[in-house]
Amino acid sequence: MSKRILYAATALLLLISLTSCNRKIGTGVVLWSPDESVLKNGAVVNIYEESKIRRTYAVALPGEKDTVEIDTWRIDFFEGQKEAEDFAESYAPYTNTYTYTDLSVGLPVRDEPVVKTNNRVYKLRQGQEIKVIGRSDEVVPVGNLNDYWYHVLTDDGVTGYAYGTTLVVYSMNDTGMVIENASDTTDELLETFLNSVWRPSYYNDMITKNVIDLTRFKDSFALRIDPEKKVITLRLQDRNITEQYTDITKFGAKRYDFEGTSFRVILVSDSVASIFYKHDGKDVNESFVRLSENVNEIVSTELDRRKALLTELMEKGERFTSANYGSISIIDETGRFIWNNIQELINRNIISAQSEPQGRIEFSRFPDSLIKNTYKGVITFLFRNGSEVNFLYSYTEKGVSFIYVPDRYIKNRIVTTDQFFDPALLYFEFEKPAVEEES
Repeated sequence: MSKRILYAATALLLLISLTSCNRKIGTGVVLWSPDESVLKNGAVVNIYEESKIRRTYAVALPGEKDTVEIDTWRIDFFEGQKEAEDFAESYAPYTNTYTYTDLSVGLPVRDEPVVKTNNRVYKLRQGQEIKVIGRSDEVVPVGNLNDYWYHVLTDDGVTGYAYGTTLVVYSMNDTGMVIENASDTTDELLETFLNSVWRPSYYNDMITKNVIDLTRFKDSFALRIDPEKKVITLRLQDRNITEQYTDITKFGAKRYDFEGTSFRVILVSDSVASIFYKHDGKDVNESFVRLSENVNEIVSTELDRRKALLTELMEKGERFTSANYGSISIIDETGRFIWNNIQELINRNIISAQSEPQGRIEFSRFPDSLIKNTYKGVITFLFRNGSEVNFLYSYTEKGVSFIYVPDRYIKNRIVTTDQFFDPALLYFEFEKPAVEEES
């Protein structure tokens, strides 16, 4: 074969290849576009190529040359143009229609609009958004229920039929979500949110572990909403935010936008909410909970616990002494103390040389769960100049033992370990009160 014939043959094959790549293999209707700025739901497109490996079509709008790759499950394929156009016309009422179920037990999707034991093809998750692509013409009775069958498409490409009794069917427009099948427009979940006090989720952790840090656990720390004044207020240890909203827009399953503010809310349940907002110009996402317990009662119980520990210490002796670390006298029931001879504490770098030998005792720290059974608790000495010293402590028959806890071993007011390098162990004996002689 001459080179001229070979070149001609090669050119012809290339031409055929290029032509075949641009050859239309069918017509499609976009059921659920991944990006409506590129392709709208319901758009009729030309299909030029199918990738079996990627499970995609190469499609283009009529009259356009540039193709877009899209998952095959997002397209309804037709060999004829007229068939596709007829379907697009029937699909037009549902192009912006979606649905989800609030059932905690998965709602079945079936392969035909009828209830059978063996025709389930999918189980919907609670709150899972799916696309509506059609609906039965009439209400269909199932048992003692009456509703429509919805032809649906899941977000992972399964098509089938779901019965409408437990579905929330809605459409999206410029103003947000419009519920289309609501017989009662009351949103009970939203009503619960608006009329409840919401606490940071760590409140639950503190209650469960019985570790109440009163610097972060206060009745005033909460997210509160005033529906009448349309004001949302968030107060925490390090922030105080008050914003006024104009309206509340539902933009998805259990998702709400407080218009005119930075606040967006996802209601995970009637007792858990995920809150999105801005603070100091940064996006913040925090979890909040609705407590069944009364915060003020928990605070009062914690204060009683601390007072009882101080009372117990004072009942063992208002003064206790150590051979190396001087003596400690408790002055009154508020926990004021005088620590005579603090030089050894200074020598061990437990307190600074500027520390004054007096201050106040607190019981505001906690031993970790792994060590709490070994110790009575954590005692804190607050010296007048601001020095703060923490000890794990336990009682003996005649006195009390202290183990100095460096600050780096305390996290969120919890002493994380009792294993220290070169630990400072302090032992004090209680002085017995003088016995009055009988006359």
